[in-house]
Amino acid sequence: MILRSTLAAAAVLLAVPAIAQNDPAASPPAAVGAPKPYVAPTPGTDQPEAAPAAPVAPAVTNIPPADPASLQAVQSLPTQVEDVQIVGPWTEAETSGVWRTVMLQVGGTDKDVYRFFLQKLDRVGPNAKIVSTTEVKEVAGVNGTVVGYRAEEPEEGAAGNDLTLFFDVVPLDGEVPESYELHFMQDNTYTFGPATN
Repeated sequence: MILRSTLAAAAVLLAVPAIAQNDPAASPPAAVGAPKPYVAPTPGTDQPEAAPAAPVAPAVTNIPPADPASLQAVQSLPTQVEDVQIVGPWTEAETSGVWRTVMLQVGGTDKDVYRFFLQKLDRVGPNAKIVSTTEVKEVAGVNGTVVGYRAEEPEEGAAGNDLTLFFDVVPLDGEVPESYELHFMQDNTYTFGPATN
């Protein structure tokens, strides 16, 4: 009888914790090593400073609109003009100026054809005068799409009279991009072909 009473008491004692674990209102036990929940920082505590905001361009309010002659010059550009760039300076005796490039895209919808011109301007500014214009006809024969071109930086100490441009071309078959180079000399002669480097 004592054994039966002892077993009954033990069963009751063991059942009580089991009932408490199944209580939906009871909070779950904390896991060992579990991360602590996020608590938002309170103002005034030591926090790293936020990065400064990116600068914002000031509103343009004091610049008048372009004069009608400038607006007309832009509006009269042919739609075939795809790109115009100043690509570098030149000097010759007492005269100096800049090289300007003009790229036209002509041709039908099935093939891009580019006409590329290099101009020598006698100075920078509104009174610039065109000294010469030379077409680099070989650009029209490139078998692909000219996606960009850039001037090579002149070597230190170089006179700066000659110009080197590199052209990036995606072939019509869409395979590996190709590079071409143009070496333009002060006397308006040039060489054009696949890049050597």
